[in-house]
Amino acid sequence: MSLKIIFNADDFGISRGVNAAIIKAHTEGILNSASLMINQEFATEAVEAAKKMPKLEIGLHLNLTNETPAANPQNIPLLVGADGKLKNGFVNLLLLSYLHPRKFAKQAEIEIRAQVQKYLITGLKMAHIDGHRHVHLIPAVFKIVRKIMAEYNVPRVRVMNENAFNTIRQNKSKSWLFDGGLIKYFILRFLTWWNGYKSDVYFYTILFTCKISREQFVNVRIPHGYKAVEVMIHPGQPEIDRQYPESVWDDNILSEWRSVELHALMDKSVLDNIHGGDDID
Repeated sequence: MSLKIIFNADDFGISRGVNAAIIKAHTEGILNSASLMINQEFATEAVEAAKKMPKLEIGLHLNLTNETPAANPQNIPLLVGADGKLKNGFVNLLLLSYLHPRKFAKQAEIEIRAQVQKYLITGLKMAHIDGHRHVHLIPAVFKIVRKIMAEYNVPRVRVMNENAFNTIRQNKSKSWLFDGGLIKYFILRFLTWWNGYKSDVYFYTILFTCKISREQFVNVRIPHGYKAVEVMIHPGQPEIDRQYPESVWDDNILSEWRSVELHALMDKSVLDNIHGGDDID
């Protein structure tokens, strides 16, 4: 059985430039999947584009950290600030899930279900669920996500099952030593283990998150036993977004690395450098 290669663009709907990059990467490059941030300013634009690209798989990019919630802010006080916007980063959400487990679980489910309903109203099929800032891997959140997957027959959720030693052996870049990639890897790998969920889709690569260039795709070997590999990537066109600074709430949207990642998606030879690795356990 041949290995399915999923290039998934996160943040669909976050900005004009990211939307434009995802459209370009799919229509002219190798992008075949995207995760939609349904509660973002440019989500409607993303939905309209997605409906014109039937071969682009779309899933929900669950967002509990930034901008306007899909639920009524009065119903989720742990998650929002005085301005009614989502206020917590990953670490705060993780802490809240243990400090206020019942309240957190109830309010998180309210917001998650609101985002799911908002997504389903678009008419798009939900091919997968993942999380902005990986919030879906927080155990209390993951439990809710798994329940919703069963209810709506969502076939895939992103898990962090990457073999870091395998990735490091294949990549000459050592940026993960200096930008927190290794710390992020261990935290998310631990949470994946804690959640106890096994996936037959391999993840590549958390170590180089938001800094993935063509060089990360040189003779990539995927460990034995997986039917697919998901490459999480963040393409963008910051030159577009710089024209609309009032709509940019995250400096990462303007990072030149988004252009680099778009460039990698335009190189179709990348596909020839990713292989199932029967010789790797």
